[in-house]
Amino acid sequence: MSILLNSRFSCNSVIWISSLPNAEMSPTNRMVETMAAHSRELGFLFQHFSVSRIAKLWDLLDEISIHARDYSLKPIVHFDTHGHKDAGIYVDGEGAYADWNTLAEKLRAININTKNNLAVVGATCFGLQAIKPISIQTEVPFFLLLAPEDDVTVGFLEDNVPNFYRTLFELGDIDEAQFRHLSKKFKYFHCEKMLFIVIARYLKEQCKGKGGAERRERLITEIFSQGMEKTPDNLKLIRKKLKEGLRPDQGLLDRFTGIFLIGRPCSFSMEDLENFIESSSLLS
Repeated sequence: MSILLNSRFSCNSVIWISSLPNAEMSPTNRMVETMAAHSRELGFLFQHFSVSRIAKLWDLLDEISIHARDYSLKPIVHFDTHGHKDAGIYVDGEGAYADWNTLAEKLRAININTKNNLAVVGATCFGLQAIKPISIQTEVPFFLLLAPEDDVTVGFLEDNVPNFYRTLFELGDIDEAQFRHLSKKFKYFHCEKMLFIVIARYLKEQCKGKGGAERRERLITEIFSQGMEKTPDNLKLIRKKLKEGLRPDQGLLDRFTGIFLIGRPCSFSMEDLENFIESSSLLS
């Protein structure tokens, strides 16, 4: 069974944020020049910002969030710098790294104000690390993230990134644009896919089969340890109530989607999840 996730989002601008040494700016300057031409031809707003301090990066992201809230800005935020697997993204003027956790917080504020409509392109080495702080118990920092899992060369970026944006704004299809131009090096994070996998794993490991039985037995032990008499009738009654009480329903999924997806409609239902678990061993 496959679930068709909705990757449609609205976009009226690309905010390109650079933080590189001057000696490394030539490829960026060429890409920015091409992007400016694309924006004039295809009718989207393109802005390029160079930041030299971490505080300035945070201020810029805060400003983008305000414009998303007050002026209906619907951006793709593009990061053009170096990345470190653990430390974050590089800020040249200070020779330091802006950490992944704070970056996620700043992007989350933008995504909340766009109602889960933010796409991020992390054109940095290890850019996929931006997903590390994500939890389905809080608002997701972006609807989509395209970024490398490890190293990426400047040559690859220059050959493919402007063409990616051109295809995106010509076709209005980020899946096709990513497949044509970025798929060889960039991974594709989709917030609904993460939600689907996390809840499916929970259902499989905690609510179904052996995992569900073990969980119920642990709870039964806890209940009887509180002083209830362990008679056959009580044991039967407790097992029945636990089985009914732990049965997942649509309300469980709705509680997570309401927070994690920031109210955006979900492409799948609890029935889809349960059918997937029954028909697939991919999560084992």
